[in-house]
Amino acid sequence: MIDLIKYTYLMRTDKVEEELNIMHQKYQHILKKAEDMWDELNEARAILFLIGNVYCESIAIQAIERRLHLLKHPLSLIEFLDLIDKNSEKLEELRKDELFKTLENFYRIIKKYKNKYDGGKYYLNEEKFINFYNLFNPNSGESIDYKGSFSDKQPSQT
Repeated sequence: MIDLIKYTYLMRTDKVEEELNIMHQKYQHILKKAEDMWDELNEARAILFLIGNVYCESIAIQAIERRLHLLKHPLSLIEFLDLIDKNSEKLEELRKDELFKTLENFYRIIKKYKNKYDGGKYYLNEEKFINFYNLFNPNSGESIDYKGSFSDKQPSQT
């Protein structure tokens, strides 16, 4: 995670994507194991939370927002996101600014991970993670649900 933050600060989009790939691959590797591995499941939980919540929703967006005033034609965060998400005609002109191109590339990488599905109906196949987590949870009677919320009742194992 430290390297991911470092490359975000440096706006090295190639390295940001590489670090996200490493974290995603580690998460997938953990989920492919079908044995009791409580420590690894908690590492997968940390990866899920860091990529999906902390990094994509907060750190990455703040990194973009803090640079928008440096553009040749400064934009608000909402304007920036709207232009890219709507594939605006203005993008061609804005891409003449190297910083804009970098921020756009960075945003597209983040958006790819924010919307990543690996099967299942939740982000990064979270339901598979939830099933493993609840199956191997040493605290019987406590279970985890979507987005990490806890409940007292064990969900059905499907």
